[in-house]
Amino acid sequence: MQKEYAILLINILVLLFFFQTLHYFPKFTNFLPAIPNQFASKLARYNYGNEINIGLSDFEIAQSKQYEIELENKYDLTAVLLHWKRTESVKRAVSYLLDCNSFKEIIIWNNNPEINLEKSVLVKNNASLNRIRIINSKENLKDEAKYRVCAEAKTMACFYVDDDWNASFYLKSLIADFRSDPYVLHSATEPYTFYTNLVWTYFDKNIDLHTGFSWIGCGSIFLREYAQRHLQYLQVYLKNNRNLVYLSDVFFSIWLNDIPSQFNINIYGLTGRNSGASFSSSSNFLQYQHQSSILAIRILEHNLRYNQSNATSHLGFVRRSNRRFPYYIKSSSLKDDFIFFTNILPIDIENIPFNISKDFERIKTKFILK
Repeated sequence: MQKEYAILLINILVLLFFFQTLHYFPKFTNFLPAIPNQFASKLARYNYGNEINIGLSDFEIAQSKQYEIELENKYDLTAVLLHWKRTESVKRAVSYLLDCNSFKEIIIWNNNPEINLEKSVLVKNNASLNRIRIINSKENLKDEAKYRVCAEAKTMACFYVDDDWNASFYLKSLIADFRSDPYVLHSATEPYTFYTNLVWTYFDKNIDLHTGFSWIGCGSIFLREYAQRHLQYLQVYLKNNRNLVYLSDVFFSIWLNDIPSQFNINIYGLTGRNSGASFSSSSNFLQYQHQSSILAIRILEHNLRYNQSNATSHLGFVRRSNRRFPYYIKSSSLKDDFIFFTNILPIDIENIPFNISKDFERIKTKFILK
């Protein structure tokens, strides 16, 4: 066995020596096959000697940079947070959001009517006070407040994160992802939840149904107009289920009728995140969540079918998909300086059979690709 390995090693060394010395023997190039003329012109564009070219001209690169600047100016961001009882956690969230310097304004919606939250409690640096706005609510609106506070933004888009998650590890990647495709919801979550979310993806070409689910609490970016429209949807479609308005997040992504762009990454909690009871720890939360997840898709499906009769007297859902790119799985690098992409999905989301009467019976393992 050792003799075989020795022979293999010698062969490899000989080949390496051959390729290293090939350029000293120009006559050997006569033995290389000629490149057909029809390919020569195409390859010339990518051949710059020792340089690596990505296939874009200087003009195209300059054009792309200019487009990026236009996107940054057009889609300024406002960071929005909710405050309940974890004041220290909100302070830490405000701190890292100020440090990243990516937001025109930070708005905090105080859901606790028992206190009057002030800027000086959250920020000690007076120079940062003009970038912060606080809205003190007279009642606890729970999840609905996320969309109300975004609707108050002066920019075209909002970044939202729960006060117990630290999104600073992937914030730049999330912003870059949003600006490349601003008309869909962009979010981040950990692997288990990511794959669970994929199961709640629905397609039916006959009624222009193409939607998916995503939580927004670990960091998400969406257009302000989507938040404003969602508030209208809640008033119209949950008027007989007002107790479910507090779970607005369950309805938001489904009612956009577009597949969200989700980062599949490791997420990190802020220190002290367990102080104060969360909304999800309340009684009957899981029951209401399950009820909401089923109701969300049924309302959307019924509305899309109803629209086929060309009735326009009610508030309808968007029928056209706005995403620019095919669906990819994405993850930011550890240093948040580039994004991994893959179009190899663990679940064949477009071919999951859709039956509105059995949508709650889906078993995800059946649709995982081998």
